[in-house]
Amino acid sequence: MDTTRNPTPSLTRPRLVALGALLALLLPAAGCGEDAPEPTETGEALLSVGTIPDGVTCVRVTAAGEFRQVVTDYDVTAGSTLVESLSGLPVGKVLFSANAYDKECGSVTKSTTPMWLSEEKSVTITQGKSSSVTLTLYKNGRAKVTVEFADQEDGGTDAGSATDGGV
Repeated sequence: MDTTRNPTPSLTRPRLVALGALLALLLPAAGCGEDAPEPTETGEALLSVGTIPDGVTCVRVTAAGEFRQVVTDYDVTAGSTLVESLSGLPVGKVLFSANAYDKECGSVTKSTTPMWLSEEKSVTITQGKSSSVTLTLYKNGRAKVTVEFADQEDGGTDAGSATDGGV
């Protein structure tokens, strides 16, 4: 299951922390019934992305666990840094990766080629404990590659081709 989050600029970090604390207080009361389903284990990580380079306007972070993944988008500004708390993550071994795009996050699709990308980083996420994740993004190079096949080891044509009178 993919979930995409695009934080709105009007929610400041203190407001988000206060909202999270309020939800944490209210959630236990919501599950007091005897028939309440068992809660799904989730974990948290602190994400740190260094200085955003020119041209980058969206950073997409993927946290892929054994049974589900969480995809989170961040609209960013060149020259800023990105430090965010990620919650609702799968627990256990989680592969983190990030891509950076030159489009607003709302315009990025699965077929959009990232300008920058990271290698996957494996982190063990435990419920109730926050883990740190630092991802390094690298420029995504592009090249046009042409592959040709030669009929003979010396690169010549077949002995029986129509151009040399063969049968």
